[in-house]
Amino acid sequence: MWLKQLSVLNFKNYSESSLEFLPEVNAFTGNNGVGKTNLLDAIHYLSLCKSYFNPIDSQHIKSGNDWFMVQGEFDKESISDFISCSLKKNQ
Repeated sequence: MWLKQLSVLNFKNYSESSLEFLPEVNAFTGNNGVGKTNLLDAIHYLSLCKSYFNPIDSQHIKSGNDWFMVQGEFDKESISDFISCSLKKNQ
């Protein structure tokens, strides 16, 4: 099983972003502070419904918003499964 696509909305420093992955090797590159680790944490959140870094879910909501969503498409032997995790403040 491999992650084929990842979408984040209002997650940490991301307003909206969507990424597609290859079944082989993928890499995140960029300057410090641009959100590479936040993307890895989004993958962790999608896989385990919790952050690797912070147990307080509401702290993953981008500042100025009241919800976040992480969505992914996983491929297993050419069959796609779609998974979503979201949180709204005070719910």
